[in-house]
Amino acid sequence: MLNASCHCGNIQLIMPKPESLTSCNCSICHRLGALWGNYPPQEVSLNIHQGGTEIYSHGDEYIHFHRCGKCGCTTHYTLTEKTGREKTAVNFRMVTPLAAQGIKVRRFDGADTWAFIDE
Repeated sequence: MLNASCHCGNIQLIMPKPESLTSCNCSICHRLGALWGNYPPQEVSLNIHQGGTEIYSHGDEYIHFHRCGKCGCTTHYTLTEKTGREKTAVNFRMVTPLAAQGIKVRRFDGADTWAFIDE
């Protein structure tokens, strides 16, 4: 199992090592610089020590980006009910570089084609 946490440690996540990470170039992911590990929600344990997370949604509001209210780090996102699916994506920038070492990074064109562009 891998551990992730925001900078101040207020939000902590525990999840298995993913087969790959996704680097997306959509307008928000590009700005966040995130590398996403995608999971069924039941595979991610989320612990929040003080208060909840702050949520940001844009446009179609299919995704809730969660960030720590104390340090501002975006730790994960969840799909909303509008999608009809469940997914939790953990921002692997919240994992130590050593723990993430060796995990394949796939590039996803979320800005235009909605397809992986490294295949």
